Amino acid sequence: MTAGAVTALVTGVLAGTPAAAMASSAPAATGRAAASAPAHPGSDYMGSTIGAHTTATPKAAARAAAASGVTTPGMDVSHYQGTVDWGAAAAQGAKFAYMKATESTTYVDPQFTTNFAGSANAGLLRGAYHFGLPDTSSGAAQAQFFLSHGGGWVADGKTLPPVLDIEYNPYSTADWPGYCYNMTPAQVSAWISDFVTTIHDRTNRWPVIYTTNGWWSNCTANNPNFANDPLWIAGTVTMPASWTDYTFDQTASSGTFPGDQDVFNGSLADLQSLGTGTVADKITQHYTDLGGASSYLGNPSGGEYAAAGGWAQNYEQGIIGYFPATGAYAVHGSIWQHYQQLGGPGGVVGLPTTDETGTPDGVGRYNHFTGSLGASIYWTASTGAKAVYGVIRQKWAALGWETGLGYPTTDESGTPDGVGRYNHFNGAQGASIYYTAATGAQSIHGLIRQKWAALGWETGLGYPTIDEGVTPDGVGRYNHFNGAQGASIYYTVATGAQSIHGLIRQKWASLGWEGSRLRYPTSDEFAVTGGRRNNFQGGTITFVTAGSTTQVAYS
Repeated sequence: MTAGAVTALVTGVLAGTPAAAMASSAPAATGRAAASAPAHPGSDYMGSTIGAHTTATPKAAARAAAASGVTTPGMDVSHYQGTVDWGAAAAQGAKFAYMKATESTTYVDPQFTTNFAGSANAGLLRGAYHFGLPDTSSGAAQAQFFLSHGGGWVADGKTLPPVLDIEYNPYSTADWPGYCYNMTPAQVSAWISDFVTTIHDRTNRWPVIYTTNGWWSNCTANNPNFANDPLWIAGTVTMPASWTDYTFDQTASSGTFPGDQDVFNGSLADLQSLGTGTVADKITQHYTDLGGASSYLGNPSGGEYAAAGGWAQNYEQGIIGYFPATGAYAVHGSIWQHYQQLGGPGGVVGLPTTDETGTPDGVGRYNHFTGSLGASIYWTASTGAKAVYGVIRQKWAALGWETGLGYPTTDESGTPDGVGRYNHFNGAQGASIYYTAATGAQSIHGLIRQKWAALGWETGLGYPTIDEGVTPDGVGRYNHFNGAQGASIYYTVATGAQSIHGLIRQKWASLGWEGSRLRYPTSDEFAVTGGRRNNFQGGTITFVTAGSTTQVAYS
C-alpha cells in the first residue's frame, strides 16, 4: 500500500468520496474519531466508513497469499466512479470487479446495471454487493430487495457470489452503540444470519461478508458462526473469529484500477471455481471426504436445506448436518434411523457435531448433537440407539459417560406425573438419572435404585435430591428424596437397602444418622399397633399416631 493510500484511509478521504460526505464532528469522549452521516444512501459504498475509525488501522504490509503464493487483482466500484472504462481496467490486469447494487430496501445504485454488464463484456468476473443497514429493516427483507435488483447468482461463468457489506453505521452517533446500529451483538448476529440464509435459500450460495475485525469484534461480539460465508476483509490484518483466512482483501482505496483495489486470495482458476460454484461448501466437502456416492451415505436425496441454525443434506442412507460453530458431520445406520424418529435436524437433538464414533470400550457407537445444553445418541447391540440430552446428559457426562452408569436404555422420557424426566441406563443392577426443576438431575443405581423402584419410583419416596453418596464412616451408601417430610434409602452389605422417611427419619437425623447408637436401618418403615416403625442395628424408632410423637428404643 502506498503512503498516499495509507493517508487516505486514516483520514477517511477514500477514492471518489465527496468531501462533504466525510466531514466529521469533534472526537467522541472515548477518543475515537466521530462517525459522519452521509447525506443519502448514495454516499455509502464498500469501505466508506472504515477510514474514520481508529479500530480500522490500515495494513502496513500485504496479508499472506494463498498456499500457492498467488493472488488475483480486482476492484470494487459504485456510481461515484462514474462511467468506468472497463476495457482499460481489463488491459491493466483487473480480473474481477464488484459493484454496489443496493442499500437497505429503498436504494438501487444508478450505475449498477451499466457496471454489471460492462465488466462482463470486458472479460472480468463480476459480482454485486449490498450495503446493509440492520436498523432499517430485517435481514431477510434486505436480502430479498438485493436479489430483486441485481444481487442474484447464476452459474454462467461470469458471476461471482453476492456480497453483504456490513460496516460502521454511516448514519449514527460516534460511539459503539451507534456504530453497531444501536443493536446488541446478538441482534446484529441474528440480522446477519437472516440476510445470509435468505441469500442461500434463494441461490444455494453462501454470500461473501465484507467487514473489518474491529467492527465484527465489537458489533457481533466476535461471533464465530459464519465460517460458511467467505470473508472479504478490510482495515486490519487480524481475522475475525469466524474465519482463519480471507477470500477477498480490500488493499487500498485507490491505485491502478478505478475505485478500491482488491485481491482474491488464490489463482484466477480458483476465482473461476468460486464463480461457477465448483468450490464445495462444507457439506459437499465432507461428503467428498467420506467417499461421495460410494460411501456409507449413498447418493444425495434432494438439496441442502436450512435447519436448527445450520444446514443439512439428506442421502440415501444418512444425513450430513452443518453447524457453523462445529462444522459438517454425518449420521448413518441405526443412529440415523433413530435420529429420523426424533425429528432429524429439526428435532430435539439438533444437528450433528461429530461423525459416528466408537466408544473407548469398543462396545458402543455415538454421535453428539447441538441440542440445547448438548445432545447425544448412543448405540450398542444390546440397547439399540437411545438419545440423552440436556441436564441429564450433563450429569451422565460428569459421572463418566458409559463408564459410569452404563449406556442409555431409554430415550429421555417424561414421568407419569408430568413433573420429572429421566433416562435409564444399563449399569450393574440398573441405573437412572432423574430430573425435576426443583431437584436438578440426580443419579440412582444398583440396590438403592431397586428398592426405590419397588416402593413406586417417584410416586413412593419422591424424586432423588442427590446422587448416590457414601456415608462418612465409609460403610454405607445412600440417596435422599423429596418425599413429604423427607425420605432416604440407606444401604450396607450387612443391612441391604432400606428406606426411611417422614418423622422417623427426622428423629434418626436428629440423633446423628448412622453415627448414632442406632446405626443403620435394617427394615423399611412398617406398621405396628398404634403407629409405624423402622428397625435399626441398634434399636428401633416408632412413630406413635396418637400425639404424633416418636419413641426411640435401644437394643
